[in-house]
Amino acid sequence: MNEFFNKYADLTALLLTLLLPLLLTAYFRRNFKTRVRAVPVYFLLFGPLGILSFIFFHLFENTYRAIAAAIDGHFAYNFHFYSLMLFGLVVAYVGALFLKACIDMCASDSHSKGSYWYKIVLILLITLPLIPITPIAAVPAIWSSFSMLAYPFVRKRKVGLTSTEDKPNLYFALEDTQTA
Repeated sequence: MNEFFNKYADLTALLLTLLLPLLLTAYFRRNFKTRVRAVPVYFLLFGPLGILSFIFFHLFENTYRAIAAAIDGHFAYNFHFYSLMLFGLVVAYVGALFLKACIDMCASDSHSKGSYWYKIVLILLITLPLIPITPIAAVPAIWSSFSMLAYPFVRKRKVGLTSTEDKPNLYFALEDTQTA
C-alpha cells in the first residue's frame, strides 16, 4: 500500500478530478430542466470535486499510516497527527458544501450566489494562511479559481420563447421546403 501512496495516489486523485466533473456534467445535461452550458458546468464542478478527491486521498493516506503504525506498536497520537486529520476533515466538509452550492446552482432556476461565494471564501480562509507553511495548501485555492472563472458562464440566457411547446419545429419546416 505504501507503493500505491508513493506512486499512484496523486495520479488517481487527478484522474478522479478530471472524470467526476465530466460524469456529473453529463448527468446534469440529461436530467435537469435548467439551461446550463456543458463546458462551464464542467469547470464549475472541477473546483469542488478536485478539492474533495485530493482531500480524500490525504485523509486515506494519513489514516492508513496511523493504522499501520498502531499495528507495529509505535503510533503516537500527537498534535501533528491531530492537525493533519482535522485539517482534512474541515476542508472535506467545506468542499462538500461547495459542491452542494455548485449543484444547487446548476439544478435550480434561482441563482444561489451568496452560498456559492461564501463557500469559496471559507476555503480561502482555511487554506491561504497555510501556504507559507506548506505550499501544497494552495491546491484548494487553485481548484476554486477554476470554479470562479466558470461561474459567470454556466447559465444560458433566456432569449425569446422559453417553452419547448411554443417553439416552432424547424426540422419539419426545412423538410416541407425541400419537398415542395
